[in-house]
Amino acid sequence: MTTRDKIEKSANINMAFTPSAPINNADLFAGRLKQIQRVMGAIFQRGQHAMIFGERGVGKTSLSNIIFDFLVLRGKHEFQVARYNCGVAADFHSIWKAVFKSLTVNRGPGAETLTLDELLPENPGSEDIRQVFQQADSPSIIIIDEIDRIEDSDTPAIIADTIKTLSDHSINTTLILVGVADSVEQLIAEHQSIDRALVQIQMPRMSPEELSEIVDKGLEKCGMEIDPEAKHRIAALSRGLPHNTHLLARHAALTAMEDDRDNITRDDLSQAIKDAVENQQQTTVAAYHKATHSPRKNLYKEVLLACALATKDELGYFPAGAIREPMEMITKQHYDIPAFSQHLKDFCEDKRGPILQKKGEGRRFRFRFINPMMEPSVVLRGISDKLIEPNQIWTSSAPPPPFELS
Repeated sequence: MTTRDKIEKSANINMAFTPSAPINNADLFAGRLKQIQRVMGAIFQRGQHAMIFGERGVGKTSLSNIIFDFLVLRGKHEFQVARYNCGVAADFHSIWKAVFKSLTVNRGPGAETLTLDELLPENPGSEDIRQVFQQADSPSIIIIDEIDRIEDSDTPAIIADTIKTLSDHSINTTLILVGVADSVEQLIAEHQSIDRALVQIQMPRMSPEELSEIVDKGLEKCGMEIDPEAKHRIAALSRGLPHNTHLLARHAALTAMEDDRDNITRDDLSQAIKDAVENQQQTTVAAYHKATHSPRKNLYKEVLLACALATKDELGYFPAGAIREPMEMITKQHYDIPAFSQHLKDFCEDKRGPILQKKGEGRRFRFRFINPMMEPSVVLRGISDKLIEPNQIWTSSAPPPPFELS
């Protein structure tokens, strides 16, 4: 393969696998059929709006990015789409000012096309938003992402009022809100009656089959293939998070390309794990070091790895008891909860984090990673540090032949 060929192939790989950015092309979007169908159902029912929620990193933004592509595939070209990514300074007025700046209205032959923000009064309320939409001449989809970042205490209540108002008047627009589970609870608390108008669409972690589909779609764009064992291993190591699938597939594909091959093997994945660990963000490295480092021998690395390997619920939580089995797998010894309860406490406090968050009371505490992306990073580091072998992490009833890092 010539240098020019490698540059072109490398560009294709980097466009197909994007661990640092959400998917914005339906051709590369994998899985999530049920969630897509529910979003489409909300769009085509007057008075319905949607809330996409789940852990960070499960692909909520990617799903919202490709909604218009699916509408076009169904021959629905008339929709206008506007999206707004909330920051901590976002409030009701700034959100709608930006949204309406992306939407236009045609005043008739020879008349100047207006953007809807020109019709928005200062300090608008829910009724003002309804009246602006009523002057639009086409249906619209409004995506408001990361609503959990809003710090203005009044904005969630006014958004809830707006959903109720738009639904009651059957306005031809669909609000699609994107956030974490707490965002849904807050909105419903602000206005109980919007429950019927808001389709709540949970985005769980992706299944191994969906993660494998990400690999297949990306490699098809690159003209490459992958050994089934290596593909299944990528899915297992990803812990249900598509970011890690993109990361490992990208590194593995680049390794194979450097060796002038179009087929990815388990040896390429072995190198990809090393590359992924070596190229971790400094913030990730620092958080891991703070959580596990000590001048004396301890179990902090093992307990944190066991937390990453513990079976999670649909929101990423696990009870302390879920750590026992992975701890035994890692250490070849049996540990009961009192042996690592202090470690869990430390991970939830400034002393070694906080890297975990705690919910519940007394013996019913549940834990989860504050940043879900830390979970697969901890697993990869555990493999790199030889705390665990890759063949011990598998999500199928028929595990593959074992392999070790070369």
